[in-house]
Amino acid sequence: MVNITRTLLALAFSGLLVACASPDGSGPSTGDKRELASAPSGAAVGFAPEDSLSLCPRMQVSNAPATDGQGKVRGYRPFATFNGVKLLVNPAPRGCLSSSFGSRNGRLHKGVDYQSDPAGPVVAAGPGTVLESGYRDDYGNYVLIDHGAGVYTRYAHLASRTGAAGQGKAVKLGTQLGIMGNTASYRIPVHLHYEVLLGDYGTPSKSFGLEPVDPFSKM
Repeated sequence: MVNITRTLLALAFSGLLVACASPDGSGPSTGDKRELASAPSGAAVGFAPEDSLSLCPRMQVSNAPATDGQGKVRGYRPFATFNGVKLLVNPAPRGCLSSSFGSRNGRLHKGVDYQSDPAGPVVAAGPGTVLESGYRDDYGNYVLIDHGAGVYTRYAHLASRTGAAGQGKAVKLGTQLGIMGNTASYRIPVHLHYEVLLGDYGTPSKSFGLEPVDPFSKM
């Protein structure tokens, strides 16, 4: 009986050690604490938005929203609504917030920046049609989506674009557009620059005549 008890204790202790070890055996692993919200109908297969967003650790995040003691954005909601169009606040799954919308270095930062390590996917913030898919020195590889009702989103500095991000293609919420990168004519870190834009595209300035707005303002 004593031997059986000792065996059971040994097995239990062994199981505890395995549970606390990281996958590579190097030490404890806390795991990914992010929770997923249910995806709306019509989303891309396998996509579900994340229920939380954190500031990038060890970074000074400009115009950072209020956070809790763990660096998570207070009152975060996965979607913001503009002109009746529901869009993802964070179209970079598993990304952290590295710079928010507003004045930065004396200029308006017209979007929101997200980073992840390794570089992660970038997805469509809502259903729509790809209006522009190309390269500019200031935006690098970028994609512009028309969501209807005068609402557009732009995704910049992509390392690469998927076939689904071609001009004229219809996309669903969560359709992968590419991988975040650092493409531009100047040196920048690997990240996604994400813009929500409102207005009339049918002007000589096209997307650069649209009004940039803060995705966090309509959560």
